Amino acid sequence: MTSNAQARLCEKVFWSCSGRRVACVLLPKQPTRLPLQLLDAAMRRPYLCTAVSTTVLPRICAVAKFFFEGERKFFVKGVTYGPFKPDAEGNHLGRAEQVDVDLALMRQAGLNVVRIYHAPPRWFLDRCAAAGMRVLITLPWAKHIEFLRERSARNAIAKTVQAAVKANAGHPAIFGYLVGNEIASTMVRWLGVRRVTDFVEKLIRIGRAIDPDVLFSYATYPPTEYLLPQNVDFFCFNVYLHNQRDFEKYLLRLQNLTEERPLILGEFGMDTIRHSQEEQAEMLGWHVDSVVKCGLAGTIFFTWTDEWFTGEQEITDWAFGIVTREREPKKAFSVLREKLGEDNSALPHRHLPRAPFVSVIVCSYNGGQTLAACLDSLGKLNYPDYEVILVDDGSTDDTACVAAQFPRVRYIHQGNRGLSHARNTGAAAAKGEVFAYTDSDCMADVDWLYYLIGTLVSDEYAGVGGPNVTPPAQNWVQACVAAAPGGPSHVLLTDTIAEHIPGCNMAFYRWAFENIGGFDAEYHKAGDDVDFCWRLQQAGCVIAFSPTAIVWHHRRFTLRAFLKQQDGYGEAESLLRFKHLIFFGPTGAAKWRGQIYGTPRFSWFIDRPVIYHGIFGDGFFQSIYPRPQSDVAVYLGSVEWFALTIFLFGLGVFLPVLRIVPYLMFGGTLCVALSYMVRARIEPKFDTVHARLLVLFLAFAQPLVRGFSRYFTWLHFKRTPRNVIRTHEHLPAGANLAGRLGRRIFWSEEGRDRHHLLGAMFQLLEEEGWRYSTDTGWNEWDIQIYGNFWWSIALQTVTEYHGGAKCLTRVRLRTRFVTTTVIFNLVALSLLIYRQLNTSHVDLWFIVPYLLFAIFLATRARALKRRVAELVDVAAYRAGLQRILRRGGIAPRKPAPQADVPLSIDPAARV
Repeated sequence: MTSNAQARLCEKVFWSCSGRRVACVLLPKQPTRLPLQLLDAAMRRPYLCTAVSTTVLPRICAVAKFFFEGERKFFVKGVTYGPFKPDAEGNHLGRAEQVDVDLALMRQAGLNVVRIYHAPPRWFLDRCAAAGMRVLITLPWAKHIEFLRERSARNAIAKTVQAAVKANAGHPAIFGYLVGNEIASTMVRWLGVRRVTDFVEKLIRIGRAIDPDVLFSYATYPPTEYLLPQNVDFFCFNVYLHNQRDFEKYLLRLQNLTEERPLILGEFGMDTIRHSQEEQAEMLGWHVDSVVKCGLAGTIFFTWTDEWFTGEQEITDWAFGIVTREREPKKAFSVLREKLGEDNSALPHRHLPRAPFVSVIVCSYNGGQTLAACLDSLGKLNYPDYEVILVDDGSTDDTACVAAQFPRVRYIHQGNRGLSHARNTGAAAAKGEVFAYTDSDCMADVDWLYYLIGTLVSDEYAGVGGPNVTPPAQNWVQACVAAAPGGPSHVLLTDTIAEHIPGCNMAFYRWAFENIGGFDAEYHKAGDDVDFCWRLQQAGCVIAFSPTAIVWHHRRFTLRAFLKQQDGYGEAESLLRFKHLIFFGPTGAAKWRGQIYGTPRFSWFIDRPVIYHGIFGDGFFQSIYPRPQSDVAVYLGSVEWFALTIFLFGLGVFLPVLRIVPYLMFGGTLCVALSYMVRARIEPKFDTVHARLLVLFLAFAQPLVRGFSRYFTWLHFKRTPRNVIRTHEHLPAGANLAGRLGRRIFWSEEGRDRHHLLGAMFQLLEEEGWRYSTDTGWNEWDIQIYGNFWWSIALQTVTEYHGGAKCLTRVRLRTRFVTTTVIFNLVALSLLIYRQLNTSHVDLWFIVPYLLFAIFLATRARALKRRVAELVDVAAYRAGLQRILRRGGIAPRKPAPQADVPLSIDPAARV
């Protein structure tokens, strides 16, 4: 970046946040850490930034899970300070001379933020700014009383917050405000979680209205883990856990609870009266390692000095300080100086136990619009050893021209064969031990691979994924699309184990990829990542999740693109259902075992989160457990429910008594869409009435588009072409195709059992172009053969072993209804019953057509079963099996090519 470009960037940054022109100095030239379009958009959001009114400190922005200072990440390395015995003016921060000494020592230790517990005087902030320290101010108020009972108490608290923020508004040293700290869990339980949360959110709105250019949050702790205000800029937890393993597990839980916003620890420390200084130093050392490993945006140590005044008395029986009362550094001081380093904002990266060579694979089809930003971000990753491979899946735009601008990227062009084939092509060309996948409409965080691989090598995992975060929207339509349901999300079984990770942010070992045969090329648009994850888990492998291995993933830019995406997802779900039937419900929607993250849920009347308070509300860790997505909401929004509603509307024309029913059903569907609309997270600058109404429409249309696509795909792939069904088999002279259609019996004295028959059957179905599914382990049939629009055939086999190599194999064919058969019959029978109820005689004009329709169905079923029976006889002939006729004889044996197939048949479904 040139000096002029830097100057223009700085000027734009400091102009846009507060709406007023602010003085700016040119920042030193630094390597780019955040894509400029993300930084620019983030800076324009008034609730995310800390502005500067002098030339001293650039502001801090909260972007996704991190803080940024300009273009570089800002890692909070903080310490609490005070309170000390108040002076004559009521200040709790001690003498100015002592403050200068303490700030100088803090900078030596590598600290960059000081947290205080009272509104500070101006001179304190000035000294912090001069020392290069930022201040996180905790605003105290009477939280120990029933503060929501009376309006006067609420107003007094609001005025306290208002006065404190107004007193120092715009000061460059202020990092942010905490509008409260550790409200007692029993008081929250007494007042109600929702009421307390709403009140904290109100305090944040009051403070932000006065000083919109600083960050706001609330400091909670494990007994009120569930107290999570939704309008905070970052989340802050005070956590004291002295066991490193338990500490890291809890941090990962908090990372998932806080979703897409930065998480810092507001307090952590150890008392050196009850523990030794060596224990304190050791614990604070691994504390820094764990905070970095778990991807937090920073931590604040409790406390700077053993000197401490609270509750109107001097505390002498606790000594949590990093330095003594006399400001003599304890052993923890040098440990922190070594761990934190001297760079004011640098993330103190820990060394990975192992850093395997990684092949980053990007697949693109007409993705030139966002490809340059994607490849640019991948060229700046903070990881020692990796390559970038771009697979162009037959693009017709400027993808090749964009790729040519990045000579370090290996460019591979292929015909348009679909996403799965492109991912396999990239893997075939890759040199790495690990394959990391992202999409051309994504931008990777600079530490993406660092966190991704750090999690992968931390245990016996086969793969790992991370969240995909929506970049700031460019217009209100894109903001609504980003807030609508149906976007790519991760599904977690635990806080560290994933059931599904989205294809735009996933990595797998080469051995895991090769063991399950890569991606299934049947999936051209989507669904390949879901299929891959399910097959990997069925093979006994475990997929991990790293909450801070972030990619910024553009949602669709237009409504048409969004609906087209949902259409593709519906097609993928239909294909997945063939292969993984057990993971799908009656409506065809996926049934996840884990928790879907990043999606608003229907929770007005049902499925509210459950909170464990402990006996009498005194639990130390009072956890919140979100319920799975509501099955009721899924049904009310499904295309099947909508079709039934339309059907009852039509039926209501003939039966007035039913007319109220479809209105009630549509009201249920509308309630689900309204719930999404109310709870959707739309970017504040685009959050208007018409934006909410558009989200309402998208929440209503998304499951319908997805559902229609599922059915149309199902109708297409579950129908064998008519010419294939009409073409009959021809056996050599002497072979017999007669006999009972529903059963076949075959004999072999050469050990050829049902596996040989099934292998020959698969070969024959593939040769002739039949549509079919194979048992995945959850079905009572071996093969389901899809015939015409009305019927399918389920084939089941069993082998009797009669000693030596003698085998008797039985085959059973059963006719199965297709959904369209059921629907047509229900409609016809409804009309027929209605007609008969309203006439005094038997109306043959309605009965006879239905009987003719029933005869037509029966003939089609018999014709399909006869055709499949022919397939079985031909397959048996090829496999060297002899047919046992109905009268007990064995058909004459003729020489036949024998189909030698492996006994272990791949259960992957074919469509």
